[in-house]
Amino acid sequence: MDSLFSHSDADPTHPQPDTHLTSLATEVSVPRSPNESFAGFTDGIHLWWPVDQTRFGEGTHPEFTDGELFEEDAAGNSASWAAVAGKTSGGILELTWHHQGNPNFSSRVLVTFTPAGGSTHVSVVHDGWTEGELGREQRAAAPDWATVLASYRRFMGGAS
Repeated sequence: MDSLFSHSDADPTHPQPDTHLTSLATEVSVPRSPNESFAGFTDGIHLWWPVDQTRFGEGTHPEFTDGELFEEDAAGNSASWAAVAGKTSGGILELTWHHQGNPNFSSRVLVTFTPAGGSTHVSVVHDGWTEGELGREQRAAAPDWATVLASYRRFMGGAS
């Protein structure tokens, strides 16, 4: 049946989030202050991000530059992973995660850095999937955040 209204709220160039797909969430504790934890996550990402969680593999270099998270390989090929949507040093990092490098099909990654008695509790929540099959593809292609945060925790001096 046709809509009674002459317009639609759906914009095919900007698919709506699917609230039926569950969030991916994981957390770790690191023996550093929130500011040090934030800097280790952002400034040192190329030192700890697991190679098996990259697009190009061995020799890749992930890096935050000019509000974007990119991966670059030794040959100079690059792939955009995400745009920084918001960040507060020592508190919150929000990313618009690009599905297979396409910013038109993005989800949300929220990383929080919370003080926890001399250490920092770091939490990652990945959600905001596109509706339908594309959303299921986005979720399936998302990083293995448990593996990513385990590598980050080791880099920051936490227990394995």
